[in-house]
Amino acid sequence: MPNPADKTVRVIRKAALAYFKDKKILMARDDHNEEAFYTPGGKIEDGETDVECVIREVKEELDADLEKDSIEFLSEFEAVAHGKPHLRVSIRLFTGKLSGEPKPHGEIAELSYFDTSVDNKHLTPILIEEIFPWLKKHGYIN
Repeated sequence: MPNPADKTVRVIRKAALAYFKDKKILMARDDHNEEAFYTPGGKIEDGETDVECVIREVKEELDADLEKDSIEFLSEFEAVAHGKPHLRVSIRLFTGKLSGEPKPHGEIAELSYFDTSVDNKHLTPILIEEIFPWLKKHGYIN
């Protein structure tokens, strides 16, 4: 059983997709969350590569296939996990082409495209602090 006095910060490793349209990034909101949107993706499972994870998660969350030959690594980001101060999330962000139009699937309740003009209440700390500024600086989003 974990010791409640232990303040050690754990890091969850994730792989995610940055899919762009009209200088905006596709974001997903799951059915457990009323407001916060995330980059489509998820936790990298034991024995799974980052690329295998992002391909699997895109199929599960967007009901679309990520074309393996189009996948490109963008960068890695780390910040405090949404609503969990003793947990950090490390996201390896990829971009690529989708076969098919993305649509909410599985645990995903809503998809929407965002840029830096979005109200911060819809964004998690890693998006606000790390990902959106990097994407804007590199010309991917407005």
